[in-house]
Amino acid sequence: MASMNIQSIKAVLRSWIDEGFIEGELSVEPEWYVLWRPEEIEEFNRDYQLSQYAPGFLTFGGNGGGELLVVNEIGEVFYMPTIGMAPDAAIKIASSLQEFKGYMEK
Repeated sequence: MASMNIQSIKAVLRSWIDEGFIEGELSVEPEWYVLWRPEEIEEFNRDYQLSQYAPGFLTFGGNGGGELLVVNEIGEVFYMPTIGMAPDAAIKIASSLQEFKGYMEK
């Protein structure tokens, strides 16, 4: 995907959740994922103030332990601490959402 936005993230999440991916192990750091429900995406991004602290990123989930799963504008996937949140704190874990999906277990 050349450009990520809230609507495209919602569509991906909806399909993953329909396939049974909601929460589970990851074969890469941070080793666990919890996906946000599509209708909660705007709220989570607003509540975590991503546009202020990590501009260019959107959250689509977390690890249940203080780190967010985020995607940048070109679709690369990272995890980022909620305390000390900043673009330079993002740790890349996949080049695309499709690659990230390959790391998820149901």
